Amino acid sequence: MNLKHRTFSAVRWTTAAAGVRVLLQLVQVAVLARLLDPADYGLMAMVSVVLGLAGIFSDMGVNSAYVQRQNVTEHERSSLFWLNVCVSGVLTLLVLALSPLLASWLGDERLSPLLMLAASTFIISALGRQVRMNAEKLLNFKPVVVTEVGAALLGFTAAIAAAWSGWGVYALIVGALVSAFSGTVLAWIFLAKGWRPQWCFRFSDVRSYLGFGSALVGNNLVNEFNRSIDLLLGGRMLGATALGLYSLPRQIVFQIQSMMNPIISRVGFPLIAQLQVDIPRVRAIYLKTLNMTSSANAPLYVGIAFFAPEVVLIGLGDKWLGAIDLMRLLALWGFFRSIGNPVGSLLLGMGRADLSLKWNLAMLLIVPPVLLFAAQYGTLGLAWTLLGSSLVMFVPGWYVLVRPLCKAGLVEYALAVLRPFLLAVACISLTYWIVGQLDDAVLKLVAGVLLAVPLYVAVSY
Repeated sequence: MNLKHRTFSAVRWTTAAAGVRVLLQLVQVAVLARLLDPADYGLMAMVSVVLGLAGIFSDMGVNSAYVQRQNVTEHERSSLFWLNVCVSGVLTLLVLALSPLLASWLGDERLSPLLMLAASTFIISALGRQVRMNAEKLLNFKPVVVTEVGAALLGFTAAIAAAWSGWGVYALIVGALVSAFSGTVLAWIFLAKGWRPQWCFRFSDVRSYLGFGSALVGNNLVNEFNRSIDLLLGGRMLGATALGLYSLPRQIVFQIQSMMNPIISRVGFPLIAQLQVDIPRVRAIYLKTLNMTSSANAPLYVGIAFFAPEVVLIGLGDKWLGAIDLMRLLALWGFFRSIGNPVGSLLLGMGRADLSLKWNLAMLLIVPPVLLFAAQYGTLGLAWTLLGSSLVMFVPGWYVLVRPLCKAGLVEYALAVLRPFLLAVACISLTYWIVGQLDDAVLKLVAGVLLAVPLYVAVSY
């Protein structure tokens, strides 16, 4: 297939994968929120922060460099594979050794065994990561979707079974381990196509990739710290239960992004990488992906913000009613954060991870001190600060990250982002007013969806 046909095929398959993941994630959250306590989610949030920061080093950024590079020799690919495996193995051992200290620093000794178990996902995932990245580089997303959906389904089943058996927070760890293991096995079955790494490693093969990769690692590390600082502060200052009430709505926000944005951004990165010398086409692709991302996310996040009481009551249960206001604020923050994925595809596709690193270093000087002050006002203080920060950084983000690479103007950039958002606000606020007299939460939410979806689609068209 030519590039256009491969692109549309990739979008179709990533869309199918997102649909299945949406269903699985919604069912898993709805079931586990009733079987587990807020404190369990608070513990898992702290584990996720540690693993997220450590996991940035798991491939040294070379897999993204591999996708961005157009001519890769067989020796280079094998050396990159073994570098990824060795670094991930060392990282696993390091987290195992530091788990007691990390648990002590975070103020909860229950974290130590959780961290030890979860650390094994590094080496498990590393064994199949490059095989999957190669398929994505070729825009061959059909088998990628098969492996991801299969792994998600197995991890979902394992987590539900463990929670039903009374394993508590360990159910979340079991689900992650099963998903990582099955994802690697399925990747070798469906994606490898007979390829096997050569039993050799030469530093000269990977040296040129480490330049791009080191900038990407530095950028991702700073970005992950900026993204997770609210959880770190919440864990130390607010306790596991309060953090759980905050982290589950936050987790839902990120799950929506992880389900919706890859439909476009995972295709956008390799596509922009292939066309990086043609700036007008890169600009057109970026603005289109930005508009599509905003159009897909806006009704979801705005809908959650308006119907937060119904979403929490139906989706999570009575013991999560204290998270309603947090759900509203974090949903609005989630929308503005979601538009950052196309920027990431643009930066990586153009080989400018260094520019992203400079931006995130600047944010590192601003965000943590502000959140440290906001944490004194509890979880609502954190949520309000995240939303305010995303609004303040909207124009500077365009000026520093977008304008230099694809020459997109502020007006066309703002229209691509804000037009779908404002349309969603108009349609859903009208719908909310119409169904506002209904008392039953389920009936109110269902009626709202049935009215808002066709209205938004029609007005958007």
